[in-house]
Amino acid sequence: MTSATTVRYRFEHRLHDWATAWVTRLCGRSCGFFVGFREDGSVRRVYLAHPERELSGDEKQALVGRYSSWFLFHPYDDTDGAYLEWFALPQQQVETWLGRSLDATDFIDVRETGSRDGWPDSWRVIVG
Repeated sequence: MTSATTVRYRFEHRLHDWATAWVTRLCGRSCGFFVGFREDGSVRRVYLAHPERELSGDEKQALVGRYSSWFLFHPYDDTDGAYLEWFALPQQQVETWLGRSLDATDFIDVRETGSRDGWPDSWRVIVG
């Protein structure tokens, strides 16, 4: 079930588009995934949800408890939207995934005039 979008910044759209494309290439269709990182910032483990059964809240909490840094992607079935959440995710990792550096235009607020200062290492957003 989709909730109202909370997306405001271009970096949110860019990360959503990357995650959707990556998991679709890997699995042949969109499904949720969780990435847990080691203390040094390298990827420790990627957990893929079954395409017909997403990660439950309890499963997410168990994974969150294992890692000091992580990224979660949860697509919505009825739209191209998704819920994204991360904790202590370094900007450098995101730039590696995107294949480009984030710049000032990525932090422009798409709803209002203005922008934010820099990468939020912890965040949650609904992209719809």
